[in-house]
Amino acid sequence: MKDSPLERASAFIQVIALLGIPAAGCVALVLLLQIPRFICGQAAPLLLVAEVGSLMVVFVLVLLLRACLALPSAPTRFYRNVLDFLAIAGWHPSVKVGLLGLIVLPPAWFLRSDHYWLISMLRIMGRRALASGDFQDELDRIAVLYQLALTGGVPLLFAMHMFSRWRPASRVLPWLLVPVLFVGAAIGVVLIVTIMH
Repeated sequence: MKDSPLERASAFIQVIALLGIPAAGCVALVLLLQIPRFICGQAAPLLLVAEVGSLMVVFVLVLLLRACLALPSAPTRFYRNVLDFLAIAGWHPSVKVGLLGLIVLPPAWFLRSDHYWLISMLRIMGRRALASGDFQDELDRIAVLYQLALTGGVPLLFAMHMFSRWRPASRVLPWLLVPVLFVGAAIGVVLIVTIMH
């Protein structure tokens, strides 16, 4: 294993992943509107290719980083904790719940009011609903909600991950941070929207 190509390239792959996963993730987040526009047949081809490409880069780098972290020569301490976060490996269950919340809560918040007509519209009109301007606008709004929630929430998720590594013996404390994560992400969304306007 010591002479394997992966072992020799491991340090280089870790640096590439350390820089590449956040960079490609940011590109995917910025171009997130291309996915609902693709569903509605309105995506810009070059931006859609960039969006899909960035998601593929994230996926491949995460897999490569996970393979490197399974090697005996994998780093330890702070650097390992940072790489584990990027590789989505060895996360505390509370951090996983936090990520799940960041994925589930934006559409749940969006559908909390009178937006159930989207589902009814799809059921009644089928694919023809995708051509509706109102339907396209609502899908764009969901994508923007994801952009805001992840922009405000992922740094807090990282802090939560690092705290769970810093206090490994504490079973309750990481769980107490889950609601703090959601409140902090909501505050982050408000601040981002305020700065943008």
